[in-house]
Amino acid sequence: MIYQKIKYMLYPLLALNSACGTYLPEIREPWDVNRSQEISANGILEANVKEKIYCAIYLAVKSQRVFPEGWAVQSTLDLQVDHIGSVNPGLSYIVPFNAAENFTLGLGATLSSQATREDKIGSYWDLDRLRKYKTDECDNVGEIKGSSPLITSDLGLTQWLTDALASVKYFPSSPISQGNVFNQDSLTYHAKFIIITTGSLNPTWKLIRFNSGNGAALASVNRTRTHDILLTFGPKFKPNSPNIALSQHFSTEYAISIGNSGRQSALPASLPLFGQ
Repeated sequence: MIYQKIKYMLYPLLALNSACGTYLPEIREPWDVNRSQEISANGILEANVKEKIYCAIYLAVKSQRVFPEGWAVQSTLDLQVDHIGSVNPGLSYIVPFNAAENFTLGLGATLSSQATREDKIGSYWDLDRLRKYKTDECDNVGEIKGSSPLITSDLGLTQWLTDALASVKYFPSSPISQGNVFNQDSLTYHAKFIIITTGSLNPTWKLIRFNSGNGAALASVNRTRTHDILLTFGPKFKPNSPNIALSQHFSTEYAISIGNSGRQSALPASLPLFGQ
């Protein structure tokens, strides 16, 4: 009889935990609507984020009066979602002996699960071509919709690039070839947003023989979103020549990956970042 009561109390809690952490989470939020029959709501959100990043780069580069020739920009967009669900039931079985004495048997258990999804998108744009390209698709960049903070926030890329190029102009590195004072310089921009959403449930039952709820959360749900963008501006890759921008982008991306996931992975040592 006692076993049946405990079982019926635990079944709803196990079902609650199965809704978080035991399936692959989606990058999108529930309010990201899918208006396309070709791609999912996740695909629409990621496309909108990439469009926002592209337009931010396009507008920032086009706003510069003087820009070094032979430069490119490599971007790495990293969208990560962690779901954690836990159930911590506590139950006390009470046997009354008399008016002054009771025997209490406490029972407890913990069930937790975690699921992580990470979507990483790399893009490369030749800035010489980008500066000559004329388009009106970025005129309404403020109307791009999506739940990602990379869309809803002002990244400040135009002002940052203006300030960064000013430092390169006034204090350039030593040139490799005659007439190219920008050859050794590189610029890196990294923006990260971490949004944590939590919820908990802590009901209490008081029966003649059973009590539950000891102050701790009976069930909890956690959803953590980590959205970051890494941009590296620098000279385009040339065979058999050193490229500081290439090394800088890889080293920064490696550090970000460790910080986001704790997983160490070997990066290719010879993959051309700023390829032609």
